[in-house]
Amino acid sequence: MKQAKKRFLEAGLTFSLNPWMEIGHVDRGRTLQPGQHFQTMVDRNGKACTMVACPSDPEWKKYYLDLLTYYVKELEPDVLWIEDDFRLHNHDPLDWGGCFCPIHMEQFSKALGKVESRETFVKNLSAREPSPERAAWLDVSWKTIDGLAKDIAKTIASLGVKTHIGLMSSTPWQHAMEARDWATLHQDLCYDGVKIDRIHLPAYREMGSKAYYFDFNRISVVNRSFIGDDCAIYPELENSSYCLFSKDAKFVQFQVEGALPLGLSGMTYNIFESTGNGVQEQFHYGEAIQDITPYLNAVMNLHLLPSQMRGLIFPLDEHTVYHRHKEGFLSLIPTDFDPVGYFSSLGYSYQVSKSKSFLGQTIVLTGDNVWNFSEEELKNLFHDNFVVVDGGAVLALQERGLLSLIHAVSASNEGQCRMHATLEMGEEGPYHNFHHYRVCAQRRAGDYVQIKYDKDVSVASGLYDPRMNRNGNGVACDGNHFYVYPYIVQGNDDTAFFFSLRVGLWEKHMLSQVKTPIAYSANEGVYAYLYEQSNRYVLFFTNANYSRFENVSFMLRNVPFTSITWIKRDGTEEKIPFHQENDSITLDIPFEPLSTATFVLE
Repeated sequence: MKQAKKRFLEAGLTFSLNPWMEIGHVDRGRTLQPGQHFQTMVDRNGKACTMVACPSDPEWKKYYLDLLTYYVKELEPDVLWIEDDFRLHNHDPLDWGGCFCPIHMEQFSKALGKVESRETFVKNLSAREPSPERAAWLDVSWKTIDGLAKDIAKTIASLGVKTHIGLMSSTPWQHAMEARDWATLHQDLCYDGVKIDRIHLPAYREMGSKAYYFDFNRISVVNRSFIGDDCAIYPELENSSYCLFSKDAKFVQFQVEGALPLGLSGMTYNIFESTGNGVQEQFHYGEAIQDITPYLNAVMNLHLLPSQMRGLIFPLDEHTVYHRHKEGFLSLIPTDFDPVGYFSSLGYSYQVSKSKSFLGQTIVLTGDNVWNFSEEELKNLFHDNFVVVDGGAVLALQERGLLSLIHAVSASNEGQCRMHATLEMGEEGPYHNFHHYRVCAQRRAGDYVQIKYDKDVSVASGLYDPRMNRNGNGVACDGNHFYVYPYIVQGNDDTAFFFSLRVGLWEKHMLSQVKTPIAYSANEGVYAYLYEQSNRYVLFFTNANYSRFENVSFMLRNVPFTSITWIKRDGTEEKIPFHQENDSITLDIPFEPLSTATFVLE
């Protein structure tokens, strides 16, 4: 590393260090070495690791901080990277989630105020209703990780070197199971105020581009929003390059430019062969990145930030697990990030917010996220905004005695593939020239929630059995304050969400209620991002299709502008003409598959 640093500096490059492990990703058959008497991690069923250390073990912590001290004193890297095994989950061969070793059990007992066996403690924290055990488990888990972050920061700060600390972040719903507060964690880890994050791009191998971008929105963009504006973002392009079938150069290129909505300071490339054979130059990743670098730099210089994003509002919270009403340990994993993937895939621009108070916005409120709001906050939310709720949110409202907010009197989860809910049919008149346009209400539509209303509700579709007997309400709204989608939106495989009738109902009843700036793509699989800056808007599109479009078409609402400047692929700018009819705008620019397009509106 010392030899490498000398060569880097001679070439005008900075030098950073990623030791790759903190507590140990997974055992992989390894054991502690002689003289290492560390407490290893233990899962909720009592299974113990042979190598992965518990981060609460003081002997391991001394060893690890001494090791970091040695690295940083000897090398003085520009950035010391903390890898993503800085966590309490994903440590094979343990069953997923948390540490329940003797050290942690003692800490749980202290927080709880009484001693319980591991079995009793896990049973109680896994109960449907939030319990003292669940709160103790989350509180202690957060203190474990944040306490280690503070110790790392204190250790590096004491060395008097100019080394920053960077953190790799991965999926938000997994880290929610340790009550991670992203902004606070960065503040506590980054002792010198220079916050750096290597956001996980969720495709370690090549996958379908739309499936990838679904995950990009519910993972990477959500994490970016939680971290906050004051952090330099260098996403990790992961590709272990085992063979040409791992990821081709075009997909790598798509991932890199597709990460631009995060508001980048740069990128990190994990493109080496994992057993030490070096970068695989024969895959031509370098040429693919070099080809788009002028464009990447031009968009980076627009300084896009999460607080500037405009569109639908997702009021997400890192602490849903504290409040979630689900039974079973793994059922505590939150699903309120999933709707971000669905609505973004429809082409709606959006923003993620941790706020609990809004005015004049269009809010997407789903599932157990309802439990993150007080009763007064929920009443104000429906009074002051237009709120979209799914079946899961309806069930939570019922449990809280607040069904009146959507003018309903009862709700029940009927599951999937039930005879009485075979299909959903539009009931507002012709659609696509069909008077009785139908869509499937069973597989890949999510669990159906039967909802009965009392007044002032317009029902736009109905549920029917195989003999065309109507026996349930579909989409419903009051036109001013709410829109009810009667299915539970979770997971990533409910493709019936995108059926033509449902897309048309979103456009007719939800889009018409948006009173704030929003962009909406005219093509399926084209993702829209809208940023409002001091005297302009930035509009970014990602074409996650394998199809080429002859033009870039979209809808803008509540966005005043007179000119459009195109950021071209060579990084130059060009003012371009546009065709506008009401809110619909067309730019005569071809939109290539697996690519992005950026425009500045002034």
